[in-house]
Amino acid sequence: MRSAAINAKTKISELIKANPRTIATLAEFNSNFNKLKNPILRNLLARRVSISDACRIGRCELTEFLAKMASIGFEIEGSEEIMPPVESDMMTASQFTAGLSVVELDVRPILAGGGDPLNLILDKSRGLKTGECLKIINTFEPLPLVKLFSKRGFRSWTERPGIDTVLTWFVKGEDINARPEPPIEISGDHEFQNQMAAFPAEKLQTVDVRDLAMPLPMITILEYLSRLGPDEALFVYHKKIPVYLLPELAERGFRYFIQHSADGDVNMFICR
Repeated sequence: MRSAAINAKTKISELIKANPRTIATLAEFNSNFNKLKNPILRNLLARRVSISDACRIGRCELTEFLAKMASIGFEIEGSEEIMPPVESDMMTASQFTAGLSVVELDVRPILAGGGDPLNLILDKSRGLKTGECLKIINTFEPLPLVKLFSKRGFRSWTERPGIDTVLTWFVKGEDINARPEPPIEISGDHEFQNQMAAFPAEKLQTVDVRDLAMPLPMITILEYLSRLGPDEALFVYHKKIPVYLLPELAERGFRYFIQHSADGDVNMFICR
């Protein structure tokens, strides 16, 4: 392996990509990182979570984490200190959610079965009524979810009542209902074909996810995109508009074009 320089801001996905021994080493170092062996959780977490975030989730010391990475060939740069968990004796969950009815969602069975609870969580959040908040029961601190919900106007509060139990409450900001979802733009046939014509056939990959069960369509598309070259594009046969995939594409710097097909399905063209 070519030695790579890392620091507290390095994403876990970069470690895994640079050295195939990363997952086994982290799992041996801290049992909380066994979750990286699950491809669904790995896809959800690794790209969003930095080393500093991982230390917070796993409740381990940054220096020890970096020392483990150095033992398998990484170079350590800088001397950043890990940010401490945001906790305060001045507030409790009951104070954070005062006056609100709690909608509880335990995602541990879904994760244990290898599933992805994101769509269910988002559906629950969209269905919250005035005077309600969402309580997620998990096995780890869902920092990527906290960041995602923060962008959507939610405040959050996290507590750890046990080693393998993490409770996170999400409360809508005052202006959350005033923020409309961005419209999904449907491309005309002419525009769609023009975008595809910019890529020669040998630079265009194709994947059909119409017969895959959730959440495999989203995971499959993201896996294809992770292997996509800078001058390549992806054509996707889908049975519906993947609304939860679209923010991921924008965050990763991809442009996408959507076209309704004659048989009622959806075609997507994704490029940088």
